[in-house]
Amino acid sequence: MPALYFDCSAGAAGDMILAALLDCGLSPALLEAKLRQLPLEGYQFQVGTARKHGLRALQVRVGCFKEQPRRDLAAITELIQKANFSPFVQEKSLAVFQALGRAEARVHGLPLEEVHFHEVGAVDSLIDIVGSLLALELLGAETLLASPLPLGRGWQHTAHGPIPLPAPATLEIIREFNLPCYGLDLEGETVTPTGAALLAVNCTAFGPSPAMRVERIGYGAGQKDFPHPNVLRVWQGTLLEEKPARCPGEEQEEAYLTAPLEIIEANIDDLNPEIYGYLLERLFDGGALDVYFSPIQMKKNRPAVKVTILAEPLKSHALGQILLQETTTLGYRRQAAEKIMLRREERYVDTPWGKVKIKVAGSGPHFLNVAPEYADCLRIARETGLPLKKIYQYLGAYYQDQG
Repeated sequence: MPALYFDCSAGAAGDMILAALLDCGLSPALLEAKLRQLPLEGYQFQVGTARKHGLRALQVRVGCFKEQPRRDLAAITELIQKANFSPFVQEKSLAVFQALGRAEARVHGLPLEEVHFHEVGAVDSLIDIVGSLLALELLGAETLLASPLPLGRGWQHTAHGPIPLPAPATLEIIREFNLPCYGLDLEGETVTPTGAALLAVNCTAFGPSPAMRVERIGYGAGQKDFPHPNVLRVWQGTLLEEKPARCPGEEQEEAYLTAPLEIIEANIDDLNPEIYGYLLERLFDGGALDVYFSPIQMKKNRPAVKVTILAEPLKSHALGQILLQETTTLGYRRQAAEKIMLRREERYVDTPWGKVKIKVAGSGPHFLNVAPEYADCLRIARETGLPLKKIYQYLGAYYQDQG
């Protein structure tokens, strides 16, 4: 599976992400031509080479030679929608700005529609965000992953005066999206709100580097100089599929362990029941392997529903975000899990009603489980008027006869 891994050991900012993606082999001229679809004036887009403690990296600079207006979310939305971008670029760009807007609204205690983005709404941030999404589209990676985020400390001077680091908006994004982070013994801003939002919206998992075949490495330089190289690296390559491991002591029935999985759970006692069907669709569309709802009794004798999701680790973060967005839960639990499965096959048998799929599990000749395909049984029952349970019995017998 084509993938990108963002190695944020020195931090993450919008310009660093964009520069690192460009360094994976994209043409700056092509990207700039696409960016010109934005109805913006009075700026210059420059891509050059920088050296950070001996490491070569690309560096992006956006210079403004015309005063820019303060923009709220509605103005930014209008700018992006006027451009002839793909649905992916439009939707993801707006999602990043919405994440930034929610963070700024919480920090300043304002309604979202009243937030003016200040530096975030400036041309350089628009170029960093939209440019990064255009670059991601051009690179064509199917999976985006990132390392935990390193946070500096101290103070930063802004239009509002000095603010603590990490910047309040950055910390709000980290909190909302449940991003893993750790502290650095460093005075200075290492992760910007734009950098955090870009990774939060687009990456499906945060953790150590995955098993992958690395094909290209892009280096994006930050504007600041630190005691270490201030670069963000993007590893471009292919994720390696882990082969199932055979379960000890189960060789006779060919049971095996699947790749590592995760279980995501949340207890919900105040959600409109009509929403659960839509939640189920969203979770399966988001890549869940299984989803089920269990009735439970919570404190104060309130009836509730436990939502359980089984997922691959690379998709658990995104599925957790769906759970937070679509339900009233304030959080969720996540734990590692193993799934042990019998070897399964699909076979076909000839019947008076045509070929029918049969699913078998275990080792032959005496399989542990034999089950006709439900869709085939349903079709036959509707066509013939026979009871569905009889169809199952007949098809099981046909399979045994054709053995």
